[in-house]
Amino acid sequence: MPGPRSAIASTLGCLTLVATLGCARPVLRVETVPAGAEVTVDGETSREQRWSVSDDDPTTVLAKWPDGKQVSAQVYIEHDAKITLRRDGEPGQVVGARVVGMAPSPPGAAPSAAAPPDGQLGGPLPPPPSTVTPGPGDPMAKARKLYDEGQKAYELTDFDVAIEKFRAAYELIRSSNDPAAPEVLGAVIFNLAVVYERSYEVTPDPERLRRARVMYRQYDEQMASIQAGWAKSSEHADVLARIRALEARLGPQK
Repeated sequence: MPGPRSAIASTLGCLTLVATLGCARPVLRVETVPAGAEVTVDGETSREQRWSVSDDDPTTVLAKWPDGKQVSAQVYIEHDAKITLRRDGEPGQVVGARVVGMAPSPPGAAPSAAAPPDGQLGGPLPPPPSTVTPGPGDPMAKARKLYDEGQKAYELTDFDVAIEKFRAAYELIRSSNDPAAPEVLGAVIFNLAVVYERSYEVTPDPERLRRARVMYRQYDEQMASIQAGWAKSSEHADVLARIRALEARLGPQK
């Protein structure tokens, strides 16, 4: 089951090649927004911002800007991966890994993280950006609460509740004029796609896969509208791969 950033796919790939080539360590690429931060991965620097990392243990990524501002993340690497750390602490793009902890850090502090629940392929869904200060009655305030409830339901594998909460958050965010709304909306759309796809494991109705496909396509369109160069990004390629995998599972008549 190709769940979100599925560890199963990379494991199968290693099993296929291990007899002749061995199982190479995955490569992690790190970008920062804005650029110019010093990045370390498990305490090591790299001039090319690329690291060979273990896919068995969590990896600690730390970005430090010249003014001393730091953002750290702890991630599980599942195959060749890319992660973007943002100076403002908002969620960045993550491909090929699952984040289990991300936060601004004072100098010398390590990122806090909780291990993903046993058997959970996707790990925790990313939280919405936390820098928005909603006013009374602002749709973003209600959307944040619904988002948090949806994430908790997802972590408990209560997928139908998670879908309900994320869809309600989606409707509220669409009506918000907050500058962060387009990016948050993209996160909600992606999470809906992931939850629809994973819910098929519990309720094997092909309609769930069809809805996942629709949401991945909508996410791709949303990101193309707000992120320059999206069509050439590895994230775009990842989304297209997910869509193709769903189409293969649904078959030509579906």
